[in-house]
Order: sequence, then structure tokens, then C-alpha cells
Amino acid sequence: MHAIANLLTVLDAVVVGYVLVFFAINVGFVFLSLRGIRRELAGEDVSPAIRRVRDRFLPHITLLVPAYNEEVTICESVKSLLRLQYPSFEIVICNDGSKDKTVDVLLREFHFVRTEIDYDDQLACAKIRGFYEVRGPLPPGLRRLVLIDKENGGKADALNAAINVSQGEFVTSMDADSLLTPDALLLAARPIVDARGDGVVAVGVQVGISNGSLVENGRVVEMRLPGAWIARFQIVEYMRSFAQGRVAFAALRSLLVLSGVFALMKREHVVAIGGFLTKGMKNKIGLEYCGAGVHTVCEDMEIVVRLHRYLLDKGLPGTIEILPFPTAWTEAPENYKDIGKQRSRWYRGLLEVLSYHRGMMFNPRFKQIGLFSLPYQLVFEALAPIIECAGYVVLLVTLALGVLSLTSLLTFLGLAAAINLSLSSLSLLLCIYTERGAGERGAGIALFRYERLFDVLVLLLAGFVSNFGYRQYLVAWQLKGLWDFLKGKQGWDKFARKGFATRPA
Repeated sequence: MHAIANLLTVLDAVVVGYVLVFFAINVGFVFLSLRGIRRELAGEDVSPAIRRVRDRFLPHITLLVPAYNEEVTICESVKSLLRLQYPSFEIVICNDGSKDKTVDVLLREFHFVRTEIDYDDQLACAKIRGFYEVRGPLPPGLRRLVLIDKENGGKADALNAAINVSQGEFVTSMDADSLLTPDALLLAARPIVDARGDGVVAVGVQVGISNGSLVENGRVVEMRLPGAWIARFQIVEYMRSFAQGRVAFAALRSLLVLSGVFALMKREHVVAIGGFLTKGMKNKIGLEYCGAGVHTVCEDMEIVVRLHRYLLDKGLPGTIEILPFPTAWTEAPENYKDIGKQRSRWYRGLLEVLSYHRGMMFNPRFKQIGLFSLPYQLVFEALAPIIECAGYVVLLVTLALGVLSLTSLLTFLGLAAAINLSLSSLSLLLCIYTERGAGERGAGIALFRYERLFDVLVLLLAGFVSNFGYRQYLVAWQLKGLWDFLKGKQGWDKFARKGFATRPA
């Protein structure tokens, strides 16, 4: 019993140490993110991206819009794209064998006409059924509006089909259920034309949650908090992930994830590495890195890791940036089963990516990617639910055996909750921080502008309450994702959308 008690004490110390190291690293992330956010806010305040709307030196961009069973949100999403202000872009929508009326609502709403299009099948995808294009007048800057109808092959497959049709120097992956702000492309293109570092090959943005907000003509016109607490929890999570985590990783040149909701990538490099990962991959580099007959449900992370691997492997210059501005909005699930399936899928996708690119892990050849960001993903993301669950079990066993007092147990649980509350609160403050400069906006500029103090207090409360039940619920679903990964499951588990809240007529 003495030996068991000593072992349990050591395990308790390991769990406490793990939590404290995680906290210390993430506090460092907060300061890195604050520096980056202040710089971006000051730059946008002094010289708004919208001023470049007539700049002919900006790269031509293709918006890739994969759609599967999106009849509820697809029209609002496309309308938001038609209102983008950018000198030269095109939109390629790819219907991925939808079983609902996605194609019908698109044909009816935008008057697509069946046509023939030059199609380069350099990236493998499922069989194409037909091409459609809008022949009438298009908004300023929009060069083409194309619809591809193809058999189902998955999101990555649909993105590859759209890339084969694209003509842009840069392509953007995005979700059909997302909305973009009018200056989204102008903001995303800014680090590219500013030529930071050795040249930017990909740009991501912060994603906002549209639940509860009012949407009018494809735009979020009024920010409101959703009534459901589950959606409020996710708002805080998104702020913590993007404003705190990803901005800091970008500052360290170690960013591994660009959200599939909206990300900009150089087409030349995307094609060179074989496009998005699918079972039909035929590109030599893609097969070398990932193997044949594999795919992932985390295609947005996998392609970024593969892009890093390609650049470092070949000794090519290029950086991957992220903008803290919420230029893309998405609808979050509002019931527990849907969010559970989503988080299980995300976790399974993370394990898939780490498995495919395990050769980069702890390898000095891949610099900070191999020595820092991938190990961080392994230790503090992939292992986190396992360690957290094991920690609960160890703490309860030590309490039952009398090795740990009830006071010590409650102290540790309080410490863990306080750490998570601190990180969530700091992330929220980063997002509502207002930079007051010498620009055109007398009131300054912030990432998210909540007009009521009550909304901020509610989100702070959500960051606290989420530690009790919600967090443990997600851990359980992540463990299910681990089990599914070990079984080799590869399904998507897509959840149904409610649609954006619109202003009454």
C-alpha cells in the first residue's frame, strides 16, 4: 500500500505539473498575441484595407466553396461573397453530391446556365456531372461565378475539383455555411502584398460565431449573443483558439491550422503538394508524405502541415500568417449531440494528421515545426483529454485511499478551473481590446465590438461555467474520437444547420 500511495502521489504531481506548464506556455501566448493584435489594429486604424479596393497590383483570387447538403445556408453565404470588395476575384462553388436541394436553390437564386469549362484534372476528384456559370452582369471585381456539380467524394475532393477550375494566383478554402465581411479579401491579401518575411504563401483569419446575430443580405449587421449557453461557450472557445493561440503560433512561425471556414493559399504550392488529401491522391509528393489510399476529416490542418513540410523539405522560402480580424462568420451547433460529434471528428482528425506527419516530430530538419508546434499539438492537444480523464481517476482513487485529502482535491480542481477561467478571460479581453490611434475611427478599433457591458460579463461567466460539465462532456467525446481513430473510422458526422437569423421584413 505504501508503494501504491507513493505512485499515486507521483501521478498527482505529474498532473499538477502538466497543468502548470500548459498555463505558463499559454500566458506567454497571450503576450505574443497582444503584440500582434495591437500591430494589426493600429495598421487597420491608420490605413484601412478597404482603401486598396482599386489596387490593380493585388493578386487574382479564387474563392473555393464546397457544398454538401447546404440548401439552408448556401444562398446567404454566396450573397455575402457577391458583396466582397476586391479588384479581381472569382467564385467556384462545388456541389459534392448533395442529397438535398442545394443545386436547385442555387440555380433558381442566381440563374446559372449549363456550360462547358476548361478543366485541368491535375488534382484527382470524383466524377463531374456538369458545369454551370452565370452569364449576366456580375458585381464589380467579380470575374466569374461558376458552379460544379459532381458526385460525392468529401470536402477535400470538392475543393480539389474547384482548384482544377480555378484561375486565381491564390485560392481560398471556405465553408458553404460561412459568411465573409466585405473587406475579407482585402484584409487577407494585405500581408501578401506587404511581403512580410520571405513571402506569404498562406493566410488565415479569426472566425466569429454568427449564432444570435442578425444577418442581412449576406452580412452580419448586428452582433448579438445567442440565447443558448452552449453557443456562448463556443464563442469563448473560438476567441481562445484564434486570438490567443493561433496569433501566437503565427508570431513564432509555427502555425499549423488555418480554419477551413476561410483561408487563403498560394495555388502554385497547393497544386505542387497534391491539393487536399483524398484517397485518390496521385501526386508524387502527397503520396511520399502521407501514403496511398488515405484521407482525413481535418483537411484544413493537414494541408497546412504538408505545406510546411514541403517548404522546409525543399528549402523554399515562405511564411504562413493569420489575421486576428473576424472576417469570416460561421454557425455553431446548438445541441449537445451535434457539438459532441463535431469535437470527436476534430480530435480524430488531429490524430490522423499527427500520424501521417509523425516523421516531422522532434526532427531538427523541420525547425520550429518539428521541434515545437507538432510536439505541442501532441502533448497539449492530442494527449490532453487522455491526461485529463486519467487525472480525474487518479485524484478520486487517491482520495478514496486517503492519500489525498478532500481539501487538497478541491484545491486542485479550483486551481484547474481558475487557470482555464484566466486563459478564457484574457482571450476575451484580447478580442474586445480597443486600439485608439490616429486613424479615421474616433472611437478606435477592436476585433469584436460588444455595445453592452452585459454581453461581456455573460461571456466571462460562460468561460467560468464551461469548466463544470461542458468541458468534461467534450473530453468524453474526444475519447470516442480516439476510439474511432483506433478502429479506423473515417466518416464525417455532419450536423444539420438552422440557418442564419435574418432581420424581419
